[in-house]
Amino acid sequence: MMTGNYPQLYELMTESQQEIDQIKAAILAAAQERFRGFGYGKTTMAEIAEDVNMSAANLYRYFHNKQDIAAECTGQCMADLDASLDKVVRLPNLNSTQRLHLYVQTAMRHYYEMMHDVPRLHELIENITSNYPQLIHDKNEKNERQIAAILQQGVDQGEFEIEDVKTSASAVSKATAMFSTPFFMQIYSIEEFEKMAVNVVALIINGLRKTTQ
Repeated sequence: MMTGNYPQLYELMTESQQEIDQIKAAILAAAQERFRGFGYGKTTMAEIAEDVNMSAANLYRYFHNKQDIAAECTGQCMADLDASLDKVVRLPNLNSTQRLHLYVQTAMRHYYEMMHDVPRLHELIENITSNYPQLIHDKNEKNERQIAAILQQGVDQGEFEIEDVKTSASAVSKATAMFSTPFFMQIYSIEEFEKMAVNVVALIINGLRKTTQ
């Protein structure tokens, strides 16, 4: 006779990985719609379960709690943005100045559009920042590596003069962090925000540019 969590474990073992992935994808899609429409705080596991036609008990077979669902939703969004930013890093026929401008503008537009498409997004961000700091840390490290690749290109092509690319990439990431901050997106229009981003990146580039003797 099975006791404790054994029945749930057995049921999961009888499902193929493809089936599990499909069910989890449906749960995440339903959760995202709930977060969009009602906010993170007012969304319950029972409501998410109802949206995918399963019991709340069944839902817990796939996710331990709502925070885990939120973290996975956030991770997917971050992965989508990372893919777009990786494309910017690899785009041909751009110098490092053009590439850094495009990189910051791409990230800024992504966050701005997402923030205005999902007005209650700040609830989700606050939760993830508080409960899953490693997720944010990994995202920042990934962004710094992408920026470092752009700066190294500038060094290799004689456009930038940088002694420590890694440290400089960290500084650039922090200097442009406001363009991924929901608070500022609520204050400025997209046109104002884009102009600010252009000006900040231009100032950064002037500091990095190789001086001629």
